[in-house]
Amino acid sequence: MTSATYSGELRFARSFADDACARIRRLRAGGMRVAAKADASLVTNADREVNSVFIDWVLRQFPGDGVLGEEASHPGAGPRTWVIDPIDGTQQLILGIPTFMVSIALVREGRPIVAVAANPSTRETYWAMEGHGAHRADERIHVSARDGVVHDAIVSGGGTVPTLPGLDADGLLRLGVQGELSATSCRFPWPSAFSGCKVAEGAWDGDLYGQTAAHDVAAVCLLVREAGGLVTDRQGREQRYDIPVNGCILSNGLIHDTLVRHWRPQ
Repeated sequence: MTSATYSGELRFARSFADDACARIRRLRAGGMRVAAKADASLVTNADREVNSVFIDWVLRQFPGDGVLGEEASHPGAGPRTWVIDPIDGTQQLILGIPTFMVSIALVREGRPIVAVAANPSTRETYWAMEGHGAHRADERIHVSARDGVVHDAIVSGGGTVPTLPGLDADGLLRLGVQGELSATSCRFPWPSAFSGCKVAEGAWDGDLYGQTAAHDVAAVCLLVREAGGLVTDRQGREQRYDIPVNGCILSNGLIHDTLVRHWRPQ
């Protein structure tokens, strides 16, 4: 099966992303309701509504497909799963920081084949289809060519994650001391979709994701790969993106091995 088969799915994902962004802007303007989930993370009525509407769209258009969402999921009958984070960066949405995004991926047998990440604030949309490159709107995007030797590598990370200890944002700076990589650390806990898009378009050189939620990284996995980069789990291995992940390292490829070597299970 060729990647051209999925052009209809890409149109579907882009259409929904447009609808979701408009819905988020409308709900935000009207005042959002915020609640705490069992894990103490925050959720809004916008998160839940976008997730619920997406399931409805998939059931109408692709009734055999499953949906894996942050707020709600639906089992499928086949090898395909739509993975959605209705709002990646709920805290940023609540605070009014324009880095929250809608993140959608179509995953077949664990491998992302279609991806869309859309920013409701800036109205930028990033998209990719396996074998057809990565794009921002109609512009083809590519990862950077910085190797951390001639030019500093810009690597993002949100700090130490208790469930996956190892290389944290401060630890990135230690790579320079060890002479392997001159790295500038972006310590602010950027949402995963935002960070991944920055890697895909070459603004940043790498991103370290230390959690286990596939919905956080499924879309940007394909975006970075199609932009010429490399994506693995935190030990440098391939992994599925329709089940919990073992962290994630996204990079321009040139600094990937260095990041893997220094981010091992403790």
